[in-house]
Amino acid sequence: MQISEAQSDLSRAYTGGGPGVIISGLIWTAAWLAETRAGIATGFGVLFFGGMLIYPAALLVNRVFLKRAKELAGNPGGPLVMESTIAMIAGLFAAWLFLKYDPALVMPLSAIMVGTHYFAFRTAYGDKLFWLLAALVTVAGFAGIYSFVPLPGGVTLTVAIIEVLFGVFLTWRNLR
Repeated sequence: MQISEAQSDLSRAYTGGGPGVIISGLIWTAAWLAETRAGIATGFGVLFFGGMLIYPAALLVNRVFLKRAKELAGNPGGPLVMESTIAMIAGLFAAWLFLKYDPALVMPLSAIMVGTHYFAFRTAYGDKLFWLLAALVTVAGFAGIYSFVPLPGGVTLTVAIIEVLFGVFLTWRNLR
């Protein structure tokens, strides 16, 4: 299987990755609500444990609601996405360690980890838009740490908005 065939197949099977990005954005939204009501530790808990639902929920949306057949056996793009996700989880664990020492860094570091893991999606799906998504989410994380750009609602809400908007666009574009 050529890389362009693998990318096209993965994009078809997962609607360009859009539903997963939307679901991630909705989880960031839930984390923001939890964070504003009960604190950073609760918001992070929602983000971390909710994040475990992204793939199964996206799979459900793609297979049941969007009637997408699974990717072809042997498609190397699926393992690439999973490998970047494993690295992201390790980074989220590192962010969690900051809860005790500097809680204000937890969500920005989480944004950086989530953002950087999207860079591999460009190769998996063959869509350069993932580089922009990755850059925006990563920069939002850095902005939360260094305050060089005001983020109304903070990092958590900013990432939620970015992901929902990108996810809707990716899904819409791949359903046309």
